[in-house]
Amino acid sequence: MRAGTGEGRGRTGGERDTGVARLWLAGDLDGLCRALEGPDALTAARAAEVLGEPAFGAEGGAALIRCLERCEPLLADPDFGSYNHDRSWPLIEAVRALGRRREQRAVPALCRLLDGEAGESLRYRLETAAFEALIAIGAWAEASERLLVRFDRQPEPHLVWLLTEAPHPQALEPVLARVWRLLPYQLAEAVGLLAAFRDPRTAPALLHIVDTAEAAHPTRRAALRALLELPGPERWLHASRIEPLVRRLRGPDRETARLAGQLLARTEQGRARMRGLLKDPQGHWPRGHRENVPDSYPREAYPYEAGCVVICEVMTERPQAFVSPSCGALRSAEEAEAILPLLDPALPAELRRAAVRALGAFGAVDSRAGRMVAAALLERALPDRRTVETAAATLARLPEPPVRELLRLLGPDGGRGHEGTPVSRRGAAIALGLLRHEAAAPGLLAALAADEPPALRRAAADALGLLGHRPAVPALVALAGDEEEATALRARAVTALGRIGAHEALPALLGAARSDSESLRLRAAGSLGSFPTAEAVAALTDLASDTEPETVRAAVDSLARIGPPAASALCALPDLAGRDRRPGDTLRALVTALAACPGPECTTALARLAHPPYAQSVRAAAERALAGRPAAEALPHLLRLLADPMMRHPHGPALLALARSGAPEAEAIVVEHFEHQRSFVADRYRDEAREALRVLCRARTP
Repeated sequence: MRAGTGEGRGRTGGERDTGVARLWLAGDLDGLCRALEGPDALTAARAAEVLGEPAFGAEGGAALIRCLERCEPLLADPDFGSYNHDRSWPLIEAVRALGRRREQRAVPALCRLLDGEAGESLRYRLETAAFEALIAIGAWAEASERLLVRFDRQPEPHLVWLLTEAPHPQALEPVLARVWRLLPYQLAEAVGLLAAFRDPRTAPALLHIVDTAEAAHPTRRAALRALLELPGPERWLHASRIEPLVRRLRGPDRETARLAGQLLARTEQGRARMRGLLKDPQGHWPRGHRENVPDSYPREAYPYEAGCVVICEVMTERPQAFVSPSCGALRSAEEAEAILPLLDPALPAELRRAAVRALGAFGAVDSRAGRMVAAALLERALPDRRTVETAAATLARLPEPPVRELLRLLGPDGGRGHEGTPVSRRGAAIALGLLRHEAAAPGLLAALAADEPPALRRAAADALGLLGHRPAVPALVALAGDEEEATALRARAVTALGRIGAHEALPALLGAARSDSESLRLRAAGSLGSFPTAEAVAALTDLASDTEPETVRAAVDSLARIGPPAASALCALPDLAGRDRRPGDTLRALVTALAACPGPECTTALARLAHPPYAQSVRAAAERALAGRPAAEALPHLLRLLADPMMRHPHGPALLALARSGAPEAEAIVVEHFEHQRSFVADRYRDEAREALRVLCRARTP
């Protein structure tokens, strides 16, 4: 066999120096054209890839088109393009390069390639590359016409995917006529194809898929998202098409139900249907239809619960859809009144909480509705332990929160006459803390007393922390250090002290960091980030080697908040993490923390994280951070990373950083990495290698 032809080498032939990269750096267009026309397939493929660069102008495009014309007669050879033969590499690379160049002159040649007969082993690769090139060039009509011809023969998945990339308006009607061939076994492909056009004429087919029994939940969700992107729902979402959406609204999958509710909320008929469901929360059947209900129908106590919860969530997200602009205040109050029956204590807690949030959304529209909502929540939702937290948060978000009533409720006798007085006081404490209402501080301090209910004391501690009330520090310190108190209350006190950030609270937090209680250590790890001192950094370093992953993550986050004063501690953590195999999210947080701290020590720590034994996601994050460091600090680590013999693909960020650094070694390393990319390697790696060479070329240009 003649050396250099690549005959029989198969996939191993991509790892040798063809000299093409240096021809690119030298700007030698003639040399690249000779390489493209030469006998060595790998060199020709490399040259085709490089000639796709816009810098080589019209002459480069013409050379690529000539490559396509030379290869046309070879398509009839059954061996041309077989997987153990590399003669087709230049053709495939030339097609891809013409697509990257957006070369309009190549459209006829690309169409001839698609109209010819290629061998089975080449057909898929050639079709995919040629169609992608036509789409990139903008020849959607030519691409759609040929894709539909192939679709008629057999609707293969890659053809459907390519059609989604070429949604030419003239192809919509032929696609709608053919899409039924994908049902019911290729529903996901059908949804992707229809969604690509974003045309209301696709709505009937998408609604059919939503209501198809064979459709899986992800496919239904994709179809509903496609419907939500279509304009003018009042024209295609007729009354006859609402019931399938109502069935999905009441179905078992919550995300599908939410999307169906959002779609129903886009038309007046759909909103009316949703209101009708809320008005009959017990699931009663209409009088005229009761006799038609089969005996086997399950008569649950609350069959509409999930659907009504979703309706309330949709109302919370988009209250403006249910309120007419011409009579916003009046309609908002009417919608809120319609939701009030859902506060019935006999209904499920999840539904009641969803109703509270919906009431808050309508109460934010105008003052009249806001006053009505505030009164209803104070009277019916705040005294209930199942809805107190949601009600308190909702009251705090109203434009005119009932501060006076909340202050009255916070007092020891404020809720007298109501059955849930301690619960109401707890809700008032939560709401006043969220409002940052400083006048509530004396009442909150009084609520910390030992004879108060535990839930109220916890809420008061949280509220004082949100207020940042420094006079509360002695009481909170006493609570945090009192081993006779419940751990949950002590943990809340630790969190409150961290929010206040008073220096005199540090000893109590350091004590909590050494506690045997996992909950206290976790809260201390989150609170010590407010104290940029050596003692806090030392305690957080110890917590970063804790046995509980949540505590470790909180400690790393706190060290990141402290910033440069904690740099030395952060740099010591990779060794601990590597020994203990910390979770990936914790290590990625460590990478983020190190990236925010300047200095060569942190750069070295990032370099350690960019190598094994860390997980690939952690190494990739560390490499990106390392590439963003100053070149003088990062260069030795980048060189070590790129010299790794186990690396088969380029580290893109590292390679680009090296190319931009101007280091003497950069050119040789970038050229080597470009030349060692095989023709079948992932496009991302090849794009990264080309971009690094492009950077070197720009640096050479005067």
